[in-house]
Amino acid sequence: TKDKVRGLEVGAVDFVSKPFQSDEVVARVNTHLTMQRLRRQLETKNAELARELAVAQELLTDARRRVEGPLLGDSPAVRALRESIARYSTDAEVLLLTGPQGAGPEASARAIHHASPRSRKAFIHVNCALLPPGQDPGILSPPVTPSEPGTGSHLSLLELATQGTLYLEEIQRLPADLQGRLADVLESLETLRERSQSPVPDVRFIAYTSAPLATASGFHPKLLALLERRQLRVPSLAERPEDVSEIALFFLRQHARRIGAVVETISEQSMKRLRKYRWPGDVGELQSLIERAVTSAREPVLEIDAALLDEGLPLGLYRLMEKLGEGGMGEVWRARHQLLARPCAVKLIKPELLGESNREAATERFRLEARTIARLSSPNTVRLYDFGVSETGSFYFVMELLTGMDLASLVQRFGPLPPERTVAVLRQACRSLGEAHAAGLLHRDIKPHNLYLCRLGLDFDVVKVLDFGLVKSLREDATQLTTEGVLTGTPAYMPPERVLGAAADERSDIYALGCVAYWMLTGRTVFTGEPMAVMIHHVRTPPPPLSQTSGRSIPDRLEQIVMACLEKAPEKRPSSAVELWRQLGEVTLTTSWTPERAESWWREHLSELAGPSPGSDSMSKLTNVPVQ
Repeated sequence: TKDKVRGLEVGAVDFVSKPFQSDEVVARVNTHLTMQRLRRQLETKNAELARELAVAQELLTDARRRVEGPLLGDSPAVRALRESIARYSTDAEVLLLTGPQGAGPEASARAIHHASPRSRKAFIHVNCALLPPGQDPGILSPPVTPSEPGTGSHLSLLELATQGTLYLEEIQRLPADLQGRLADVLESLETLRERSQSPVPDVRFIAYTSAPLATASGFHPKLLALLERRQLRVPSLAERPEDVSEIALFFLRQHARRIGAVVETISEQSMKRLRKYRWPGDVGELQSLIERAVTSAREPVLEIDAALLDEGLPLGLYRLMEKLGEGGMGEVWRARHQLLARPCAVKLIKPELLGESNREAATERFRLEARTIARLSSPNTVRLYDFGVSETGSFYFVMELLTGMDLASLVQRFGPLPPERTVAVLRQACRSLGEAHAAGLLHRDIKPHNLYLCRLGLDFDVVKVLDFGLVKSLREDATQLTTEGVLTGTPAYMPPERVLGAAADERSDIYALGCVAYWMLTGRTVFTGEPMAVMIHHVRTPPPPLSQTSGRSIPDRLEQIVMACLEKAPEKRPSSAVELWRQLGEVTLTTSWTPERAESWWREHLSELAGPSPGSDSMSKLTNVPVQ
């Protein structure tokens, strides 16, 4: 017995009495080997859990640090915000945060959570604007896609947030059916609290939206009615400029510590620039700017380059600098890429034209059509650089910024065009439409406003076909950009078949181009009057003879071609844009519209847009810079 005790003391794990059986010894050895293996697995699992806990604690600490920045300052606006946060943290009622993006809604939501009795439980953040169209992120029920092995159970976000907080950013972007189900949950929680019963599920809901509180913004009516009862507006940085210095220094020290940079403060001159700036991107823009500046800093006193303080409204990677115009499809802005510094034109598409009732399908239509348009490479089609959906849900196209004037403005200002210039313009437009039609795209809104005469380098009177915003696929199984069942376009240039709701094809664009030719040669539309009367004329009334309306000599062949384009029956028009281009090339003209004539006209009538002349003093100052 003493030997057994002594053996256990020095490390033995078991003993076998003599005489022993070999099978018993093997069984005992295997048992202890299994126990050792399980112990090692348990130790490894405990180490992994300890590491995950340390990571979670660090993430929580980092989240608390991120909360601090936007809520710093001593302005009346931020003091009122902190008081509201303290007041709302004492209960578990549903709360809707409003205010501009970047002002700090997430920081406010986290501050409410951290100041509440739920602070040691989960804070689950869902940015609804980043969810793929039509995808249920698993808010109310587990996600359809199973979890990866080892990543946890199949729990919904609502279950994960039990006794904690569920924060839904841009809540109006959730699918409509999910918004309806969420409204039912919130209504049920409200009823239980009114009866002083324990809420199931026990979750605090905080939502945020930057959109107007209306169903047109994408809200489900029932959910909107529940959310708008209790609101907290997060003020913009522009409403609290006296807080800029303190917030900027906070972000500087935080980022410098994170990357190990020796940057201690901001120069007084730079601080003046920061306080003077309007901050269209709010606190988020200030943080991004400070972090970029700290990363490239070489001195302990940070200098903020004035070039970093871009004016304009942020839109993705672009800055909207100046509104150029507004039309039926949306607004057009002069913009600049923040990194490339390339000027461009940004067109914001009105969401209601894409079908607010089914926003996910509208988003997918927009992306499909934009990719198709981007493949068009004709020099007479406006180039599409980029497209996207903003954080607020606005659709936008990014196009080349042109120097020139649209045909509507040109004719109104300078009168009808001579036949030779009209032919030159029409043939270029045909090249653009010919490629689009070959790609299966119908423009549907050809009109003088969408034909732009511009200067490109040393070339003048270059035609660019604009605004494929009403584009429709000629393929039956393709999705469309605009809402089906809605008559879109411009009445004065709308072909009869579209007025009647019949099928449209390439010849519909040919009819509209014929109306544009009529406008260029006469300075008048084919038919005039109220929109409804004009559309009836397109269906029933023969167009007035071109020569009679213009009051001047027009080549017979040109008049025949234009009037053929205006035939009521599509089969009587030129069969395609390429065929129309060929026919226009056969017109006998007394004089030609040459590049020299075009340049001369621009320098005489549009000198402010014509640029320096080749060989002028300003041109001689240009130097060739070798590519590095």
